Amino acid sequence: MFLSFSRSSIAQILDRTADVLGPYQQRVEITTFHAFAWRLLNRWGTAIGLGEPRMLSESEAKLFRADGTVRYKDMLPNALDLCTVPAVRRHLQARWSIIVSDEFQDTDDRQFELLATITGKTRLLLLGDPNQCIYSDLPDAVGVRPQRLDAALALPRARRIDLPEVSHRDTSNVLPAAAAAIRRRDFGHDAITAALTSGRLQIRADLPLDREADEVAAVVQQLRDEGHTVGVFSHHIDATTDLSDQLTHRRIDHEIIGLPDCLVAALDAQNAMVQFASSIAAWDLVRQRLAVFVTSSVRGKKVPDLAWMLLGRATPPATLSRRLTELQKALREAGPAGGLSITATAHHGLGLPRGERHWQRANHLLQPIVSRNLRRHADPQTALEHLDVAVAQHRTNLLTYAIDEPTPPVQLMGLYQTKGREADATIVVLRSNDFYGYEKNEPFEIGSRLLYVVLTRARHKTIMLLFGSDPQPLVAPLANLPHQP
Repeated sequence: MFLSFSRSSIAQILDRTADVLGPYQQRVEITTFHAFAWRLLNRWGTAIGLGEPRMLSESEAKLFRADGTVRYKDMLPNALDLCTVPAVRRHLQARWSIIVSDEFQDTDDRQFELLATITGKTRLLLLGDPNQCIYSDLPDAVGVRPQRLDAALALPRARRIDLPEVSHRDTSNVLPAAAAAIRRRDFGHDAITAALTSGRLQIRADLPLDREADEVAAVVQQLRDEGHTVGVFSHHIDATTDLSDQLTHRRIDHEIIGLPDCLVAALDAQNAMVQFASSIAAWDLVRQRLAVFVTSSVRGKKVPDLAWMLLGRATPPATLSRRLTELQKALREAGPAGGLSITATAHHGLGLPRGERHWQRANHLLQPIVSRNLRRHADPQTALEHLDVAVAQHRTNLLTYAIDEPTPPVQLMGLYQTKGREADATIVVLRSNDFYGYEKNEPFEIGSRLLYVVLTRARHKTIMLLFGSDPQPLVAPLANLPHQP
């Protein structure tokens, strides 16, 4: 079994091992930690009182309380509880001949405990790089630290194997060498000079904050004209979602990656609209799903006022009430197929402030699912029941990172979602008002590891766009390097 964290890593392993494993690939389980935990709970959850559990997204958890649900953060603790059942533990310990854990330096205490529990006498192969330990400062990252590798080496009969420092992404090693120097805070190193001189690393500093979308759009277009695939890396959920919407308005075709909660919420909201258009779901469900979507597109613990308005717990402005009434009337008159067409424009029609690209992506996902079920089942109610099951399965796969998202020519994602991603060229967006953690002084060990990971995703070229005249201390030395106007 091969365990990792992200869909992208899983997709790459599946692709790159196909020729090596050949007919044996079907005998290798390749999945994420949370997808594995969810599978255990679905199969044996009744042993710990979780019969047919339903997954509750973090945005839903801010708004509702529901019995029999499991949140993302509860999956691993519940899986560990399940492993205390002797029969389950014995079965798991006998199942695999070898277990491989990717990005082992980023495993938290629960993931490490799960590995130790299911291993038994099985061989355990742990792949890790302490220089890429970037999640130690994140909420709920209990026990994530570079010393995780030391703990593994302390296990009985553990053996360390050092792999050569070779980049399979940038075979020239120009960008990885420069990124390593930046991680060490050695800004005068020859590797950085070489990367800047060659043009493989470009830094554009002191850019106006209010021109962010225009600057990013122009660089994306230039790189696409040169024939490159492009990865755009931004910080914070709300800022990244805003940038996505702005790029959409500037007709930059892209997919936003790594925010499954928002995509799932959009999928649920549109499914509820189709169900309402078919006289199966109540209008209140549509408003609830819209409230979850609005909540999913902003960061922080505070629920947006708009979400409370959609739930009827705050008075909405007359404009919103009118738009909701118009949407309700249009859906009621449309039927299931017509309802799907209406959902495509509902985001714009309601004037929702964020998440437009996720809404579009969800509609593209939903269209073939609706069409397929309406075609297969003559009875509309049966078709929509199957639609509900299909959407539920898709939302589970997204929330547990069990399936990969598409790899279009232009991808936008947060800095922490860059692991396992690569593109011909990358654009790194760093703002003077970004928050990079609680480190105040050099050498910024955690923040520098994040920069290192972000700066090693490109095959050919990385362009850093520094917005604002007063960059954060982590980033400030980069602004002083030679840069292009």
